[in-house]
Amino acid sequence: MNDIEHFKQLRRCIMVTLYTFFQEVPYASIELSTLTDKCAVDYKELNWNLAYLEKCGYVELGKSVDAPPFIAASATISAKGIDLVENQEEFETKFQVLRLKGTS
Repeated sequence: MNDIEHFKQLRRCIMVTLYTFFQEVPYASIELSTLTDKCAVDYKELNWNLAYLEKCGYVELGKSVDAPPFIAASATISAKGIDLVENQEEFETKFQVLRLKGTS
């Protein structure tokens, strides 16, 4: 998997995790350490991908000076992020991970 595909897969994982959490507890935020566990990523890679998703308007970060090594204390999916996940065609286009023949 190339870098672009890796980042799409990571961002997809972040979005799906936040969406699922939102469905369970709509007004709660998720701790970033939960995302590192669920998406099998280190904090450095998570940080800049969350910053990207925030700049796109898909996530909201609960910023705090007490968050290191993370860029925020928590994250939640935004209304725009919910709309994206629920629009399956648009979501697949944006976060589609290509698979090579013979791989799963």
